[in-house]
Amino acid sequence: MRSLLALAAVAATASVASAASADRVVTSPGRVLALARSGFNVAFLSGPHKGHCGPHVELWDLATGGVRKLGRHTDNFCSEGPSTGSGITDIAVANDRAIWLAYTGGNLRDWILYTATPTRPTERQLEFKEVDVEAPPPIVVGTGSEWVLPYAVGSIVKVLSYNGRRQYTWQAPGQVTNLTSYGQQVAVFVRGGKCYVLSPQGAVLQTYTFRPGAVQEFALGGRGLVVQLPGGKIEVHSGARVQRFSIPAQGKMLDYAGNILLYRLGGTLRGRFLFSGKDAAVRTALFGAVETNGLSYALGTRVGSIAWVTLTSLISPPR
Repeated sequence: MRSLLALAAVAATASVASAASADRVVTSPGRVLALARSGFNVAFLSGPHKGHCGPHVELWDLATGGVRKLGRHTDNFCSEGPSTGSGITDIAVANDRAIWLAYTGGNLRDWILYTATPTRPTERQLEFKEVDVEAPPPIVVGTGSEWVLPYAVGSIVKVLSYNGRRQYTWQAPGQVTNLTSYGQQVAVFVRGGKCYVLSPQGAVLQTYTFRPGAVQEFALGGRGLVVQLPGGKIEVHSGARVQRFSIPAQGKMLDYAGNILLYRLGGTLRGRFLFSGKDAAVRTALFGAVETNGLSYALGTRVGSIAWVTLTSLISPPR
């Protein structure tokens, strides 16, 4: 039985790899370190490559097929040789606007939040904070939607519109640990286990309470707040209603859209229709993001995308 299972696993991997040959693909200059998607725009963080000591953000427009480097001065920090290093830790994208969090310094570390678009690729500084090198990042970057880019400085939440304007600020009741968005709604996680879902104007719509440290991954979708808890447990919270599902305990939730939960099991991306339970391997990758118009993924220097209809047929093949 064990050998039959091994053969089945090899066959499934080969099938996924074969199907991926027909995907839309671009090559990153350096190894991909992070990936985000908003509608038909895919942002990815390219690691240092020949002739460049620093990482940088690239934006892939799936509608036109064009790829544009964002940021004109991406080697400035690393070329100075800071004693405790430099780099980029987080990226997010809303429509064609990307933001990224960079750091550099010695005993004191500078954290700078930048934004840019393909039409204005020179980076614009949004925030600057200097803290001790051992301190956690003072700026938290959230997951963007097609409309907004949420981030936090300490306990102050700031929501940037896709057009670059500040939509609103909101004072959280504690240190913000994570943020995500769906449409123009934003979910804010605060140290201690509380999560607040904000309206497009910044009013609190829902408040959820979790055991401190229990939420491992999360996403905000049309059905509510989706969270992964220990042991592969998945919960969808919508007001007082809670629906419970599960994935393998070793699985890591990556994203959620249109009733598809995207998660990684080892080096394989899997998609699961939460409410029907249909589940299948979709691609071999380290990073993945799903929108209701498709899936994007990355492994090494390869960045690929497939359409929504292809994704759904992989999970639930037509009879």
